[in-house]
Amino acid sequence: MPGWRCDYLPQRRAIIAGAVMIRVSYPEGFLGAPVIELPAETAASVFSEMDEIAAKLRAHPQFIEQDLQTAFYRLQRKRIGERLGKNLSREDWLWLFGLWCEHDRGQQVLDDAERDARLAQLSKQREELLAERAVAPPQHYDALTAQLMKIGTELAALQPRHA
Repeated sequence: MPGWRCDYLPQRRAIIAGAVMIRVSYPEGFLGAPVIELPAETAASVFSEMDEIAAKLRAHPQFIEQDLQTAFYRLQRKRIGERLGKNLSREDWLWLFGLWCEHDRGQQVLDDAERDARLAQLSKQREELLAERAVAPPQHYDALTAQLMKIGTELAALQPRHA
């Protein structure tokens, strides 16, 4: 992507509860690369910023894996290229992206383990509540059903998006 520039991206700072936010969006009806708006400055590392961007990208229904490389390219141009006064070579930023991918895979494994543990815990709670509701007096039925609904909602949210 030599010569490609991302200067057209609007740079806004969104301050919510004292945090500088990164905005990620896909233009409506557009099936191309995501639009990533970075704050002018940040105290975070490139990897932690990319972690935040990746989480937002993955949550979007139009996300594809190649969007991560596009986002990383734009991020490193903004954060590293501007600090050095020159851009990294293609080989250098691809190498750095490869390092981030290794970091991300490790984080994904940890996140999956946490999600699996939470799923197991919620499933056990659900089974216990179903058994309790089966023998509970009618006046407790509504409260137990509400708890089951809450657990069911969280279980649904924890299900993997892609099979």
